[in-house]
This record gives sequence, C-alpha cells and structure tokens, in this order.
Amino acid sequence: MLEPLSSSDSPRPLVIVGAGGHGLEVLWVAARMSLDPVFGSWNVLGFVDDRQSLRGRLVEGLPVLGSVLEFLESHRGRPIYFHCAVGSNLQRQRLGDLFEREGFQPATIMDPLTVVSPRAKIGPGCYVAPRCYIGPYAELGKYVLVNVGSSVGHHAIMGDYSQACPGVRVNGHSIVDKLVFLGSNSVVHPGKRVGENSTVAAGSFVVRDVPPNTLVVGVPAVAVHHTPVFEGEGTNQEALPRPPTQAIPPVV
Repeated sequence: MLEPLSSSDSPRPLVIVGAGGHGLEVLWVAARMSLDPVFGSWNVLGFVDDRQSLRGRLVEGLPVLGSVLEFLESHRGRPIYFHCAVGSNLQRQRLGDLFEREGFQPATIMDPLTVVSPRAKIGPGCYVAPRCYIGPYAELGKYVLVNVGSSVGHHAIMGDYSQACPGVRVNGHSIVDKLVFLGSNSVVHPGKRVGENSTVAAGSFVVRDVPPNTLVVGVPAVAVHHTPVFEGEGTNQEALPRPPTQAIPPVV
C-alpha cells in the first residue's frame, strides 16, 4: 500500500515522462490523488517527451520540458519525482532505470477509486487506474501498469514492467512474469503462469502455463509464435537511452 501523508506535507514535484494518451490519464489520476488527503498532492511540473512535434508546446496547459536527455541534463540533482507514462514495457524499463540512476524518484500513481487490500504490495513507479482491484497478498513489481477496471486476485504476482490492459483478470495465485503484456479483457486462470516477455491477446483465456517469449490467442489461449517485446506508444524509441552496455544515441 501507499503510505498516507500528513495534511502538512507540501505538494511533491512530479514530471510525467510521455505526453501521449497514457500521459493524459496519468495527469488526470494525479489530480484526483491530490484531492484525497490519504494520498497527498502532486505539483505536476510538465511533461518530458522526445518528439520534435511537441517542442515548445503546452499539453493540457503544462509545458513539455524537453527530451529525456535534455531534461536529465538540466534538472539533475533536483528533488523531483517522475512517472513513466509509456505503454511499451521495454521502454518503461529503460526509462525507469535511467531516471533512477540519475537520482530521480519513481512515483506510484494510483486512483482513489482503486480497491487495494492492506496486505497487498505495490512497487515503485506503478500506475493503477480507476476502479481496479488488488487483492490480499497480491504483489505488483516495479513500473507495473494496471489499467481501467482490471483486477489482480489474492496471492497473484505481476512482475516488473508488466502490463494489464483494461478489463484484465489476473486470478488468485497466478504469476505474470516480467515484461508480460495482457491484452484488454484477457483472463489468467487461477494458479497459471505467463512467462517473461509473453503477450496474451485481447479477450484470450489462459488455462495453461505460457512459456516465455510467446504470443497466445483465443479461448482457450493457444500459442501462435514467439514474440518480441510489445512496443506501444510513448517517447521516440530511436532517441531512447539503451542499456548501459551500449552508448546513448544522440538526440536529433
């Protein structure tokens, strides 16, 4: 659970990384959190986005503060929270790791209408949308995305950088490994495991364990082929920093 803040706590400075549709949802939920004294308030400074088309523009009245690398260079060392509002699991992993290495603190954004057991564990940098349910002893790793109306049952685990699209059901004792993408209205049967970097297509019902790096489709879900990491909306992938073993490409 998120720790309640005292009413004397001042708004925490926050930047939203990614000014697309998901970024707008994060902005809205952050505003809703700010109205609830249990969560404390956010002071949203603006967006960070690599897209050239957004330079110098306002998004929902807030400035785009520059590209990822420009923001890190100009704001390094400042006590600012960040939230990765990026649909791609892999990009969310890269960005989260980069911002943390530069000393910024990940913000968990969770709507006040979410029902969360006090026995559940929610990692840093997660997003939990309105009207979700997180059951007793359920665990969300870091930078997990749980979208509108989804549920994570008792003792279920969603690994780091995984994602549940709207209406997903992760039933009790299920395990959703790192970087998994669960399409809208898909269901994971109680006790089943979806392997790392796998994709469950929208509307599918997982009734047996899914190996890593596999796309499954249908009711019941069957394997179609091995799949790369889902790359959704977000900052320009070509300008994204790569893992530490590779050089960071220049921003153009």
